[in-house]
Amino acid sequence: MEIKNSEDLKAAILELEDRQQREKQQLVHNFHLFTESLKPINLIKSTYHKVKETPGITNTVIKATVGLGVGLLSKKLLLGKSPGFIRKMIGSAIQMGVTGLVAKKSDTLKATGGQFFKNIFRSKK
Repeated sequence: MEIKNSEDLKAAILELEDRQQREKQQLVHNFHLFTESLKPINLIKSTYHKVKETPGITNTVIKATVGLGVGLLSKKLLLGKSPGFIRKMIGSAIQMGVTGLVAKKSDTLKATGGQFFKNIFRSKK
């Protein structure tokens, strides 16, 4: 825009002030979106959706979660509450071992468990 007189200058100033106001509103809006995305529940949701959309990773996450759960359960079943340091160390070693085993052999364990339950609950003729 070429400014030749005071009227052109006033129009340019009004246009720039209007532009500044729109950009400020957009910046505030973007800031609110950003702070909303940093809330823990929204971080969990976005991570869940990213994991869900990534091929192959869902199976890995499920295997790791099942392994961790079985490891924690085995530690609690074998040792209960471990009052001593040595028992806690043994419990942690058992937990890590079972977690790793279940995570690595989950397909085999799933097939074996499925066959086990099928044999238990099959109808007797």
